[in-house]
Amino acid sequence: MFKIEKVTNNDQILIVDQLVKEIWPEIYTPIIGEEQVNYMLRTYQSLENIQKEISEGDQYFILLANNQPVGYTAYRDLADEVYLSKLYLTNATRGKGYGNQVFSWYEQVAAGKKLRLNVNKFNQRAIAIYEHRGFKCVESCQNDIGSGFVMDDYVYLKDLSK
Repeated sequence: MFKIEKVTNNDQILIVDQLVKEIWPEIYTPIIGEEQVNYMLRTYQSLENIQKEISEGDQYFILLANNQPVGYTAYRDLADEVYLSKLYLTNATRGKGYGNQVFSWYEQVAAGKKLRLNVNKFNQRAIAIYEHRGFKCVESCQNDIGSGFVMDDYVYLKDLSK
């Protein structure tokens, strides 16, 4: 059984933090290198940053399969769009249909709006999934994130406002 559970307390934030530490190095080290992954974990995906994002209105969720945490997702609800900022599954659970269930859920969350996300230009697996789910690449962007590092992304959009 698959479930999407809203993060509402510190124990759940600690679970998200553990998932981040497990998933991020495995996905991103081959793409951006260990040094940038470690920097981003300290700066953007730290326990403190997750707590800060939640306090500023971001919605975090733990993804559970058979009541075991297998990933996490987060979004920010804006006036005319939902910005899907994070969607990560553990390596052992990828390819089992959980991502499709999360995207179907996001399509309900963003009904009547646009669903937007950023993806690293070299994350081919994620790009293929987004395109399969009907997202379209609308722009390319590079964002300086400090310490000499850059996020080199595509912006993908799925228009659910029609």
